[in-house]
Amino acid sequence: MGMRQDESMKNRSVLALTALFGIVNISFGLSGCAQSSSPSTEPTPTPTTSPTVSTKTLAQYWVADTSRGFRLYREFVQVNPVPDAITAALRQLVSQKPSDTDYVSLWPKGTLINSVKIDGDSAIVDLTFPKLNLGSEAESLAIAQLVWTATAADTSVKKISLTVNGEKIESLAGHVDATKTFARGLTYEVLAPIWITSPTENQSVAAKGFTLSGMASTFEANVVWKVLKDGVLIQEGSTTALEAAPAWKPWSVTIESLKPGTYQFFAMEYSAKDGSLVAQDTKYAILK
Repeated sequence: MGMRQDESMKNRSVLALTALFGIVNISFGLSGCAQSSSPSTEPTPTPTTSPTVSTKTLAQYWVADTSRGFRLYREFVQVNPVPDAITAALRQLVSQKPSDTDYVSLWPKGTLINSVKIDGDSAIVDLTFPKLNLGSEAESLAIAQLVWTATAADTSVKKISLTVNGEKIESLAGHVDATKTFARGLTYEVLAPIWITSPTENQSVAAKGFTLSGMASTFEANVVWKVLKDGVLIQEGSTTALEAAPAWKPWSVTIESLKPGTYQFFAMEYSAKDGSLVAQDTKYAILK
């Protein structure tokens, strides 16, 4: 498939996400933030940026579109973990924007994380937020953003419950039972089937021996990659993750002969059935 289809899907994704709060129903598995007897572990690899003494590297989970519906993507940020790592990570999540402009949050401006109380492997997250105009799948995914971000910030915490202004409520947006305890769902039901984890958005990296890498859960572990410069296709190829779906495994490829400059990197999954684009992740990077 050519770049026209890839860019078309990206444009549709951006438009769909821009209008997300008016969407009644989004294709997303409700198990994404339901109780899970075997929550998945935090995906690797770890970030390349080293934290300073006063900060900690924490994962945050954002939303973008795939042909399977909206899914989660991850970014790492440097956060001062005060009063604790979960509170700091969640407050950053609801108040800041992701580095990658292809991602968004389902939590509206004005959302506040009031407190986080940890009890064993559980955390009670108290929040305040404007009205959520979300369908049931989007409401589930918004909760999944909190679940995955919180349990990444403190891996001893396996599940969270929610209160609003100190009180239990039946639902956040009228669809999902908010009186339940929420844990991570299965990776292939919640996370996008393909990520680029290195380089990060707008990262400066060495051109010599450049390695493009990420995580994937794809048919037969296939990962298609492309390199563009100023919108022109420079190189393309394919590689495989360490294991096929439903496993969630790393992939990487060393790309040779890239000169210094700014490039855009694509990682994609195409349908084995009809060749359509299933999902993609893109990153800009500056090669030196």
